Amino acid sequence: MIKYLLLVGLLISSNCQAQQLNFYFGNMHAHTSYSDGNKDSATSGMTTPLQAFNYAKQSTQIDFYGISEHNHYSAGMPAPVYYQKGLDDADAANVDGQFVALYGMEWGVISSGGHLLVYGFDSLCGWDFGPQEIFVNEADYNKLYQTINRKTGSFAYLAHPQYDDYNNLFNQPYNPVANEAIVGMAMRSGPAFSTNSSYSNPSSSNFLSRYNDALRRGYHVAPGIDHDTHNSVFGRQSAGRLVLQAPLLNRAEIYNAFRKRRFYASDDWNTEVDFRILNEPMGSIITHAGNPSIQVSINDPDGESTASIAVFSGIAGSGNAPTQLTVVNNTNSLTFTHNVMGNTPYYYYLYIVQADGNKIWTSPIWYTKDDNLVVQTPNADFDTSITICSNNPVVLHDNSSNTPTSWWWTANGAYPINSSLQNPTFNFANPGTYQVKLIATNTAGSDSIIKTIVVQSSPTVQIASVDSICKGSSVTLLATGANNYVWSNGATDVINAVNPNTTTSYTVSGWQAGCYDTAKVIVKVFQNLQTPVITNNAGTLVSSYANGNQWYYYNSIISGATSQQFLPSTTGIYQVQVSDSMGCKSEFSLPQAIVSAIAENDFEIRNAYKVYPNPSQGIIHINSEATHLNVRCKILSMNGYKVHEQLFAECSFSRPLTLNLSHLSKGGYVIKFETDLGVYETKLQLE
Repeated sequence: MIKYLLLVGLLISSNCQAQQLNFYFGNMHAHTSYSDGNKDSATSGMTTPLQAFNYAKQSTQIDFYGISEHNHYSAGMPAPVYYQKGLDDADAANVDGQFVALYGMEWGVISSGGHLLVYGFDSLCGWDFGPQEIFVNEADYNKLYQTINRKTGSFAYLAHPQYDDYNNLFNQPYNPVANEAIVGMAMRSGPAFSTNSSYSNPSSSNFLSRYNDALRRGYHVAPGIDHDTHNSVFGRQSAGRLVLQAPLLNRAEIYNAFRKRRFYASDDWNTEVDFRILNEPMGSIITHAGNPSIQVSINDPDGESTASIAVFSGIAGSGNAPTQLTVVNNTNSLTFTHNVMGNTPYYYYLYIVQADGNKIWTSPIWYTKDDNLVVQTPNADFDTSITICSNNPVVLHDNSSNTPTSWWWTANGAYPINSSLQNPTFNFANPGTYQVKLIATNTAGSDSIIKTIVVQSSPTVQIASVDSICKGSSVTLLATGANNYVWSNGATDVINAVNPNTTTSYTVSGWQAGCYDTAKVIVKVFQNLQTPVITNNAGTLVSSYANGNQWYYYNSIISGATSQQFLPSTTGIYQVQVSDSMGCKSEFSLPQAIVSAIAENDFEIRNAYKVYPNPSQGIIHINSEATHLNVRCKILSMNGYKVHEQLFAECSFSRPLTLNLSHLSKGGYVIKFETDLGVYETKLQLE
């Protein structure tokens, strides 16, 4: 859609390009099944943040969308890994310039102080999951504010605020730590459990009194519209929108706009409100000589007219509620100069009513009159004394003097090309020499500077490895392309031997001359097959697997025995093992004992031997009508295990054999003779 531009640098000299602010529409409060959302998943088929983002991306007047899952187990967050999955889904759905996907958390418990939306964190904050999260105890709001303030770019936003929420924030003295962390609050919220997808179920809630409470206490907050979506209607239950002013549609600029409090609450999904003092946009905190001159211009692309524009004003920290300063009717613009006391922190916000009854509340502009203050034009400057490497993010630090209030960077050859952040992060894809331009601006004017920077070549790091293993195996990862390495599992050598039990990704950062590159490999772990089961079907052994079998006799492979069925010909212990196409093997089956009857083709051998006495007390004698040389005599238990073995040079009628088996337990056994003429087996009973 076409975005209308708001010029905020009319005092900029003609040789400088001004920063421009666009209007972007969206929502920051929704849930998926990763906490307590997607309650209609059985019919919608949606469960993941990625599905929610892709749905919201197709909704009307949605440029950015935030999903804020509950941070604790009792509200549906299963584990911190789901928060990481949500961050990954946001990255997958994000398309700079078209749609910005944001992922955060709704922190806190209603009964223990209320909820805050928290964005800008790559780890879950909470109290349920121990070392897997950033620990902040339940209802410890001061600790949460401190944690947010330590994380660059992060912020908190008050969800559906009640009077005694957040440790009585609204009726306690001003808390500067909270003020630094909190950027805004809901003016309207919900309906949280709406299933409407035709934009026709607007919220009837109103938190204007909480907004005024915060302002009179001295907090710098802006209002927003929250959908608080719990069903799969992302962006479509109502036409209400939180509207942001940012120069570019990317995550860094959207977060920066929140931190600058450049947003407002609108029942209408595309109305654009330009509200300025000294050409500074809403959310600005200004100290300047003279009385503030308020300028307002409203545009509705649908042609809806404005019924009224009211300016409300108060003194920050006075404890007094704001009052209406002026109002105009049936016009889309307003200009008003307010005569104020010196050195007093005033604030101003707009309350707009459209002809169709839709309402809009803007962020304030805070203004302090100081007639002794002389604002000087900035002297633009930034630091280039750092190592800059290709494909490595680099932060350029503003060193401008005379207190600029806005910045506009141009870095051709980098991503992003432009930035309005004071200390932006750029990434140059290729080594070389580049020019970077900075325009620094305040209410006195602008100054620009161009510096040449040299981007060094980064190493190209790769990982040599097999991509799949069987469970229980190990694999060696080999890094190449750099001098020093740090692996994601803590290893620091070129070679990293790992034995994951499940499919695992490994990354390595390789460093060379101050520059680095990162490579990633995913080692797929194939689970070993379940242990096969042998069934004895009338002497034929049958494996529970149709394919991949290998039969064994006393742990020795039986050549060619790879079918599902196997017919044993010899007494003993049989097992089967199965393998798949990846080479992953099962454990051996439980042993199957086979006691073979006397084979028909051994008739002569069978009749040649005489074993007596049988039953026996332990001493048995054996003779043979024929002379057999090198007779190996084995005694087997009835389940096939060998319990005794002796080798005799000869067995004949004239030279009978004697076996002492008195050390064996009473019971049935198999006696097996292996000779130069064949094999003979018979049963033996010990009493």
